[in-house]
Amino acid sequence: MEAANKPERLPASLRQARILAAFERSGFVSITELAEEFGVSGMTVRRDLTALDKRGLLARTHGGAVPVGVQAVIDSVEPAFDLRRRENADGKMAIARAAAGLIGPSESIGLDVGTSILALAEDIANRRDLRVFTNNLRVAMRLAEGNVTVYTLGGQVRSPEFSLIGPQAAEALSGHFLDRVFIGVSGFDANGFYDYSPEDTEIKRAFIAHAGSVVVLCDASKFGRRALSRIVPLERVDLVVTDAAPPPDLAAALAAAGIETVIAGA
Repeated sequence: MEAANKPERLPASLRQARILAAFERSGFVSITELAEEFGVSGMTVRRDLTALDKRGLLARTHGGAVPVGVQAVIDSVEPAFDLRRRENADGKMAIARAAAGLIGPSESIGLDVGTSILALAEDIANRRDLRVFTNNLRVAMRLAEGNVTVYTLGGQVRSPEFSLIGPQAAEALSGHFLDRVFIGVSGFDANGFYDYSPEDTEIKRAFIAHAGSVVVLCDASKFGRRALSRIVPLERVDLVVTDAAPPPDLAAALAAAGIETVIAGA
């Protein structure tokens, strides 16, 4: 006898309708989550996503999909760091590996805050040739455990992000030029890149102002999302590293701004 709590197998049409409803709530849902919710295999979910993609109702991504042609979602509350770190962890690791490959020998780089930024720090922790400037205490501690020469900015500690903020942190960058900076964001749309915190945003702008190249790390869940603070317009960024191709409207906006897009693992 089958277990009484086994999920009822839904017809494909109803399952796909519920997938679209899930996208309207969150903007991104993974294959693993959908398979668990519906009690079906990952292959079944992939077939559903492919069918919806062909109908132009969503865009397939690595590990899931994102909606097509929806208005930007505005995030007003910053999720807990540990929760954010668990979300799409595989995608963020792929982004980190791709970003690490951009760093040339003996570069001076800047790393600010965010879960993808921490993943990048873990990837480069054994590079002896780098000098890293950061306002991220998690990043500083991880790099100090490795072989990287790391410099922290001064300022007030913002908990629970463990970022250094305030005029001291911004001023600490004024006497330096960095070959490349890597910036974490909470979302982006055609109007620019966004972050939850005005205080962290101020330091992100300082990093950008003193860098030869600006790289944004952004997983697919951030597509079409806004938050309280706009960091910079698209034109101030040189390259975006992500884990999936942006939907057509965002891809067109990035191209119009002259931004190169690197798809991790592609």
